[in-house]
Order: sequence, then C-alpha cells, then structure tokens
Amino acid sequence: MRPEVLRRQGNPSRRRPRPAEPPDPLTVPCDLVVRGRVVLPERVLEDGYVAVQDGRIAAIGTAAAGLPAAARIVETGASYVLPGAVDTHVHTRSEPAEGITHCTEAAVGGGVTTIVDMPYDMPAAVPDVETFERKIEDVAAEAVCDVALYGTIRKEGGLDAIEPLARAGACAFKLSTYESHPVRFPRIPDGEMLEAFRRIAGTGRLVAVHCENQDIVDRAIARARAAGDTGPMAHGRSRPAVSETEAINRVLELAYDAGVHVHIVHASVTRSFDLLERYRADGVRATAETCIQYLVLDEQAMERLGPLAKINPPLRSRKDVQGLWAYLAAGRIDQVTSDHAPWALGQKSDRTDIFANASGAPGVETLLPLLHHAGVAAGRISILDAARLLAEQPARNFGLFPRKGVLAPGSDGDIAILDPDATWTVRGAELHSGVGWTPYEGMELRGRVTHTFVRGRPAYEERRVVARPGGGRFVRP
Repeated sequence: MRPEVLRRQGNPSRRRPRPAEPPDPLTVPCDLVVRGRVVLPERVLEDGYVAVQDGRIAAIGTAAAGLPAAARIVETGASYVLPGAVDTHVHTRSEPAEGITHCTEAAVGGGVTTIVDMPYDMPAAVPDVETFERKIEDVAAEAVCDVALYGTIRKEGGLDAIEPLARAGACAFKLSTYESHPVRFPRIPDGEMLEAFRRIAGTGRLVAVHCENQDIVDRAIARARAAGDTGPMAHGRSRPAVSETEAINRVLELAYDAGVHVHIVHASVTRSFDLLERYRADGVRATAETCIQYLVLDEQAMERLGPLAKINPPLRSRKDVQGLWAYLAAGRIDQVTSDHAPWALGQKSDRTDIFANASGAPGVETLLPLLHHAGVAAGRISILDAARLLAEQPARNFGLFPRKGVLAPGSDGDIAILDPDATWTVRGAELHSGVGWTPYEGMELRGRVTHTFVRGRPAYEERRVVARPGGGRFVRP
C-alpha cells in the first residue's frame, strides 16, 4: 500500500507556465527525507515525512507503508518537523561585531531559515539601488540562511528611489516616526511619509513602520535627566504606551489615505492591536507583530538586567504581557518576531545613565525556542499557532509565501526540527550571535532545535552550524 502522499504542484494563482511534474518521489531517490511529527497548516501529521529534491519539497506523506528512497533519511522520533521560521525583523549590520554571517548562523541555530533584514545598517542606511545591490552581493557571499531585504528612503528627497528599490527586489520598506540617528535611522516627516506611502502602494509592497512619538519621548527623557532620574527603570517611564499608540494611530490614518499595506513593528501593548482592528474595519490593509521579548520579559527585568534589557519600545508591565498572550491565543496578533538588534557589551554597560546605552538585544536564535517554551509547552498556544505566527503569516505578509513559510509540495525545503521534551539552559556564550550575550541568560527552556535545513541542505545539527557563508541566497518577493 502506498503512503498518503501530497506531491509538488504548480501554484494556480500565478499566471505563468506550470513546470513539468517532478518524478514520483516514491520511485526516484530524493536528496532528503525527514520523518517525524510533521506540522502542516491545519494539522500535525503524526509519523509523517517530508521529502526534498533539488531544494524543493517533493512530497509529504505518512510513513506507515515505508519511506521514499533518499540519499539521507533523518529519523526524529517524537520531534516536530516544522516549516523553517521566517523572522521579518532582524538587524544584521547595526553592530559591526554582528554582520550577516554571525546573524544568519544564529538564525539557523534557532530554526530560522529566512530573515528579512532591516535597512538601518551602520554607518548609513540602504536608501538607494546602488547600496541595495551591493548588499545583495554581500548576502550571496556571507549568509548561511536565506535573506530578503527591506529598502528605505532618506529623510527628505528620497521618494524617487522607491520604485527602483522595489524592482531591485526589496520585499518591503521600513520607515520610522522616531529618529535615533539622522542618517542611519531617521524620522520621516509626516508629509514625506504620506507621499512615500502612496508611492509604495503603487509597487504592491508592504511598508513597515517603527511607531513612537518623538516629542513625547524626547520631553520625557529631558525631564528625567533634569531630575537625575537616569536609572534602568527610567527607560520605560520615558516611553509610555501612549507614545506608541499615538504614533500607530497617526500612521494608520496615513495608510487609510494612501491605500498601502502597512505593517506595525514591535507593538508592545494590546491597545496597539485594537487600533489596527478599528482601521481594518475601515478597509485599511494593516498587519502587526509583537516581539518575543514582550511575551517573556516584563519591565521588572530592567532592574535585574539594566542596559541589557533596554529595547525600544520598552518592556511593559506584567499585565501587558498577560494581555499580549491573550491576544495571541485569540488570533489577534499576526506574527511574532525577534527584533534581533545585538550590540557589543561596551554599548550596553552604563547602569547609571540608562539613556546613554544603545537600544536592542540579540534574539533571532532564541525566538522559536522561547515561543515554544512560554507558549506551546505552557499550554497558551498550539504548535499550529506557533508555526503560523513564526512562519506562514510572516511569509504571507512579506510576499514570500508559498515559497517560504509552509511545508507543502513545491515550497522550499526549509525545515526546523524541534524536540519538544528537550530541556536546556540559555547561555549567551553558547549562542551564535557575534556579541556573546543574551537577555535570556540562565533561562531553562523546554524545547530545543536539533536540526535546521535550508532548501534541503543541512545548516545546523549536533549543536553546531554546519552551513558555510555563501550557502544562503537573496530572496525576492
């Protein structure tokens, strides 16, 4: 009896010639077969398998009647066979010690097979085609997982770069209402942002926006400094929830006028998602993410970790954390990302003046394990929810689906194997980021990534990265 098999098929929604049907994976040896609890969009296929040939998934089936012949068969027992995670909020080049190679090594160490890299590189951003194309070349030489790229615009006078960047392969654009650096990370004035939204809408791409009200934050920081209130907890007080929600509301109103797909990054309070739902009811195409740090850490971590926990927007109250989990379980949050923004410890060492430290933390390698531990293993969400939040929805939102984000015939053979019963302790020195620290130091987690495959090729196994720089590819939308 032949196993139940789903074979590779063309995507009928694309108006292009359908490729010839591949050889039957049950009779022609495949490159790779992974057996385990296969996580599909609607169900977990117990004792299933995924077969990969020439970088693409050739078949998915049940193993009861035997496995297809393959050059390599990986038996995972009770482990989950997941679609590789798609982390759409990653900064590879904000910190020179990180870079594309360290970041993508960290990614595959955590089951992330595709990152979407932010354009706010050091010392300058990626606001034009020339810079963008140089970065594509760097990805081809340095990455170990696949990489899609954001474009951005200059603070003023950069609108004409939008269409060329889209044609060059930018899967999204990133803009900000808050300025942390006038060239690398500028605040785009409202009028310029509206015009940018209109032009981005014409490209069919998404625009992601960092939403914080500059005036509210800057005034609060000035008051804190004047009062000598510069300890770790002052960071959260200087960025109250209204500084986030006011900016989100403003951006959504601009998107309403422009007709653009707007994506709100690192939303940290439930009201941010409430605002999205109101504008969706008015016809705005709006999506939003929260980040793993807002689900597993709260503002009290600032007392313990100090500058290591300084992130923008800041960590919120325990009540806010609980609210985000409730929204996640109810399907009211589109996706979860890491906002991987590692800094060398020298940029995160001043406990006496929290405002003097860089904002951001490494997180791409711990994204999937933390969501499994705090969400799936804790009974808050299902493994199907985790796959949707970390893989399918990010890929859909950023124009990478169905090539990325799902285990399905014809999709890339991007696979993460997670042992749900393995327990381990997070140690920054053992992670693969270039900065050697983590805000999750010492946390004991249940659930560990054991293998990662990028397009069917081994990238991580036996607790080490086995892929080499240049193995990753630039991914167009």
